[in-house]
Amino acid sequence: MAKEETSHKPNIVDAAQLHVEELFKEDKLRLLLFHNINHTRQVVDVSKELAEAAGINQTDTEKLLLAAWFHDVGYIEKREGHEEVSARMAKAFLQSQNYNEAAIQEVIDLINSTNNDHKPQHILEEILNDADFAHLGMKKFFRTGELVRAELEAEEDLLFNELDWQKKQYKFLLEHPFITHVAEQEYGKRRSKNIKKQRENKIGAKKITIRSKTGKDFGRGIDTLYRSSYRSHINFSAIADGKANMMISINTILISVIVTLTGASLSFNNQLLGYSVPIIILLISALISVVFAVLSARPKVTANKVTKKAIKNNSMSLMYFGNFLEVSREEFTEYLDNLKKDQQKLYDSMSIDIYNLGIVLKEKYRLLSISYTVFMIGLTLCVIGFLIIFMMTNYL
Repeated sequence: MAKEETSHKPNIVDAAQLHVEELFKEDKLRLLLFHNINHTRQVVDVSKELAEAAGINQTDTEKLLLAAWFHDVGYIEKREGHEEVSARMAKAFLQSQNYNEAAIQEVIDLINSTNNDHKPQHILEEILNDADFAHLGMKKFFRTGELVRAELEAEEDLLFNELDWQKKQYKFLLEHPFITHVAEQEYGKRRSKNIKKQRENKIGAKKITIRSKTGKDFGRGIDTLYRSSYRSHINFSAIADGKANMMISINTILISVIVTLTGASLSFNNQLLGYSVPIIILLISALISVVFAVLSARPKVTANKVTKKAIKNNSMSLMYFGNFLEVSREEFTEYLDNLKKDQQKLYDSMSIDIYNLGIVLKEKYRLLSISYTVFMIGLTLCVIGFLIIFMMTNYL
């Protein structure tokens, strides 16, 4: 790095500190829980510490500290591309302080080197990058990690599940080793401990996720709920079929008796022709009643159009045999295998089955209700008809 003295005010770093602190203080629009003035102060302190340990001269140290103060100030405006905003703010401030133009460019280059896509080219860039990630080698890494998580969730309006976040943190630790020897000596040992602990956290989060997906955290109550629901639907279906069979038996016997006796009576006694109206009413009502009873008890296989999208979205269950009539054996076994791995999907599938069983029961009882109603009305009209004809014949 260049060692010639630059033309600047003697307290340029202190002025930069006051300026950056004021910028963060005035920001009221964004919720910066990690990339704030506290993180910036830490980066500045670590940069100064590493620069002294590496024997960096005063001029280069000054540029390094200026870059450290401004490196994250761009977060005030935006997250993506904040380095460009930070460089612009630093340039505007340094120019207002009549700082050397060549030195300003070096500060800007240092700020831009904190971009994750940039590979540090010299010792100052390496020190600044190590200082930016120094928290990876500190005891407070896990506390600061939660601040980063909260900041990301608030900024991007999302919610990390525990396993995804622990994986993200573990990957972040592995992908950001310290570059300089002095940073590795100072923070490398703690970073290794943090990696080990983070790996344990990831395994623990995975176990929790598995317990959640396999339903072990739900307890036996949820299993009892689904078991009793299935049993109730099956019992109601059996009751409906029993009632339908009763109506079929009664009405078929009634129709047989009416047809037999009425036919024989009409053949030998024409006086009974007056009773033909109530008999016909009873006969027709018995026929309609038995038809609806048969429709209620008739077995019916409904085959819905099965699509991979519907199965993936869990909007269709293959547990009902009518839904997998056109599905291959491999697809069906794969579906069951996925249910075994994700208990939430299994419970969703059973919920869909219970709902569909309820729809079937609703139709059964609707048809059965019509059968009973028609039988009751027909029988009542028949009796009334007989009484009217009897009264008219014997008393008028």
